[in-house]
Amino acid sequence: MANFGMPHAADIAYRRTLVRLLLIQSALIVAVSVYLVLSKGNEFGLAALYGGAASVAGTIVSGWRVKVAADEAVNNTTLGMAEFYKATALRFITIIALLALGMGVLDMEALGILIGFIAAQAGYFFARPLRAR
Repeated sequence: MANFGMPHAADIAYRRTLVRLLLIQSALIVAVSVYLVLSKGNEFGLAALYGGAASVAGTIVSGWRVKVAADEAVNNTTLGMAEFYKATALRFITIIALLALGMGVLDMEALGILIGFIAAQAGYFFARPLRAR
């Protein structure tokens, strides 16, 4: 029986969980950035926004690749597992490249970048998986 393009319940739950995680990360980044602007100045606040954005970019890349891996695992578990490893590697490469760009090329406040990055990573503690309704 074909489902004619209707999303599967697992796809809905996955998408909702990813969006929820991104919203939590964004809220944490904004809160930390506002605090840093008020206490340390604009440079630290902007650096925290950049560090948080690097984390969000890693989350988006990871979410995309994990979805590809899960879809591939349905057909071939070996290739699906390889895709999961690829997702992790691509996430690390994306984050390291963005952090290096911010600290090296853009010469932003390294501590501010790391604070923003850590704040966004803390979002993983608050985002629990959701079920489809």
